[in-house]
Amino acid sequence: MKVVALAGGTGSAKLLHGLYQLPVDLKVIANVGDNAWIYGVYVCPDIDIACYTLSGVADSARGWGLAGDTYEVLSQLSNLGEEPWFKLGDRDLAVCLARTAMLRAGASLTDATAKIAGALGVRCPVIPATDDPVETHVITSKGDLHLQEFWVKERGLPRVRHVRYRGARRARVALKAAAALHSADRVVLCPANPITSIGPMLAIPGFARLLEEGAARTVALSPMSGAGPYSGPAGKLMRAMGSRPDSVGVARLYSKFLGSILISKRDAPLRSEIEAMGVECRTTDTRLKTRADELRLAKELLYS
Repeated sequence: MKVVALAGGTGSAKLLHGLYQLPVDLKVIANVGDNAWIYGVYVCPDIDIACYTLSGVADSARGWGLAGDTYEVLSQLSNLGEEPWFKLGDRDLAVCLARTAMLRAGASLTDATAKIAGALGVRCPVIPATDDPVETHVITSKGDLHLQEFWVKERGLPRVRHVRYRGARRARVALKAAAALHSADRVVLCPANPITSIGPMLAIPGFARLLEEGAARTVALSPMSGAGPYSGPAGKLMRAMGSRPDSVGVARLYSKFLGSILISKRDAPLRSEIEAMGVECRTTDTRLKTRADELRLAKELLYS
């Protein structure tokens, strides 16, 4: 089975780990809306957490960064009077330095990502959704903030008015991402923030059409339980964009191309609303607490 996973963030990384254990031809398309220039280097959080998780070096306790990383560079930046608000470890910074050097030498983000993933020992392709710059910006009571500023620097506290995907209209789907979607048997939408992890991909012209017109069955694991997400600002951002902050809202955002969605058992009363959209809906324990959960949910998405 040729499987393409659309991924971004910690919840996605956990499911990716489960999918990675299965005997399938897996390809990962990673969100780029989180990407940002920080400390003079190009940081790609969603690409990197996918690579770190699949190579077994991620800090699984925190859900981001590298296990056992040190922070000498940030300490020195602080000593020099800078504000190191983005916690980037020393080895994590080395990855970003290598990526930045490759990009400045003319490499595409796809090629730079492939080289980094290969060096880390990842055995499946990790592909950025686009090679073009796309940034998620949150319009808030404190102004226009890059997603990293909103979520990390401001801790997600400002009131949200709108979310924009800067650069998305001019972007093109990365060629390898388009090829992966075209040849897939199953597309899995990981339990990612639908506004800031999946939304930036769908905002790229042609990306949603590849899902709508492709032969692959598209399945999703809802990141919501009850009237909110398991973690992160998805509920707050969904409300700001006029979406219901629950699994019905998630299904509605994906309904044009979604074949099936797994939702929490506690959300069983929502099944009829989701199925009225023409989307198959099944309930299960959607918590990703253990390695066994990751594998079980990966199997449910692919084989049920």
